Amino acid sequence: MIKKYVVLCLLTFIYISSVAQNTTVTTQAILNPQPVFFGGGIVLGGGSGSFQIGLNPELVKSYTQYIDLGVAFNLYYSSFRTPASISGERYKSNNSQIGFGGFMRVWPIEQFFLQIQPEYNWTFSNAKNFSQGTSGSSNVNAPSVLAGIGYGKRNESGFSYFSVMYDLVNSKQSPYRMGQLTAQPIIRAGFGIPIHLPKTKRS
Repeated sequence: MIKKYVVLCLLTFIYISSVAQNTTVTTQAILNPQPVFFGGGIVLGGGSGSFQIGLNPELVKSYTQYIDLGVAFNLYYSSFRTPASISGERYKSNNSQIGFGGFMRVWPIEQFFLQIQPEYNWTFSNAKNFSQGTSGSSNVNAPSVLAGIGYGKRNESGFSYFSVMYDLVNSKQSPYRMGQLTAQPIIRAGFGIPIHLPKTKRS
């Protein structure tokens, strides 16, 4: 089911991209270029013995009414410590992740978009078993290609969105797959504000 969904998204994505690229840029669009937006999302959570925080900064530029292009960064940290238990096992682990990539959002209709995002991530993990007196660490890296759909709003004042994506590469070293038998849905939400760059003088 997921494979059929991904294929449908990609075919729609290719079709809309070809249509949008053939759209004539009007004189009004040239005189009033779209701004560059800065934004992204934040992940914050925790529970009994656990804590996680993450940032996904983005720089986005709207090139037509159909297409946004941008770059994104991944910064993530999580930790887990076993609470007191009858067995007496005491365990602690933490993971840090950094990554970057580019993305394209295609808006075939207002408020709904398709997104594809190739990226590369590095994950650094450390673990320690206090009961057994053992510890270890590992560093892995992997490419990913995220693809999915989203809902959002965008105008000259800013943008906001909610999206659900899957990693098409599905590498075992990917942060979206680690510890899981299959690829997991990647749910993100965020917003952005315009960056007002100085206008260049024209002769």
